[in-house]
Amino acid sequence: MALLLPAALGMTVIPILFFLLRWRFPTAGRQIAFILGVLSLAVYAPYAILNWPGLDVVAMAVAILIMTAFILGLIFPPPHASSQKMVFHAGPATIIAFFAVIVLLNSIFLTIATHGLSENVARELLPKPQGGPVASSYFPGTVAHDYQERGKQFQTYDAQREEQIKRGWQIRRGWLGEPVVGQSTQFRVQVLDRAGQAVRGAEVTASFLRFSSEAFDFTRQLDEIEPGVYQAGITPPQPGRWEVLVDIQHDDDMHQLRGMTDIARQ
Repeated sequence: MALLLPAALGMTVIPILFFLLRWRFPTAGRQIAFILGVLSLAVYAPYAILNWPGLDVVAMAVAILIMTAFILGLIFPPPHASSQKMVFHAGPATIIAFFAVIVLLNSIFLTIATHGLSENVARELLPKPQGGPVASSYFPGTVAHDYQERGKQFQTYDAQREEQIKRGWQIRRGWLGEPVVGQSTQFRVQVLDRAGQAVRGAEVTASFLRFSSEAFDFTRQLDEIEPGVYQAGITPPQPGRWEVLVDIQHDDDMHQLRGMTDIARQ
């Protein structure tokens, strides 16, 4: 939305203003396009500053706004002296329309990659799962969620990973039974130090992140039911694949692990 909203408004409002002003000043097409391009940037700049979406999104939005005004000035040049009718060049318009479709599709793909598909759209577009309900979990390693996606935080993530390796904690985690949507299943995490001794008094949380929709994400606090063993009942709201983020805070030590789990249907 950070890209689609300003781009959609710009590609709608700029042509409307262009044709209105062009009707009033028929020989000033390029001047009108230039003025509208500058005004669109003047309007977008405060919005981008107050709702900073990232430099890549800002660059794409600025390019779309400028190109919208520039394209109108290009494909609708001033009329010939002998005629007051508006001139239209089909060749440049066809090329520009092609690249406009490319920009639109890339914007849609970027939005889906960032926020995922809604449940209804995913159900209609994605293939149905084959076979019976199977629940499985696996944890590929101590990879902090979201740090790999943000380059500016990579050094923090890398330092944390090195600390976790040096700390040498032994973490065992998983379900005590098959997780089924709508049913409470116990999720357990056991934390041992390098010497195999229980790590007591830690704050352990398990965050379940939905790929298709952030609206279903939730976090549960795990209770210490015995030394070094933390457990809580989890009731998944949706079937399918989830990302599981386990955070273990003990004094000044922060341990974080990422895993995947599949939730079966009822």
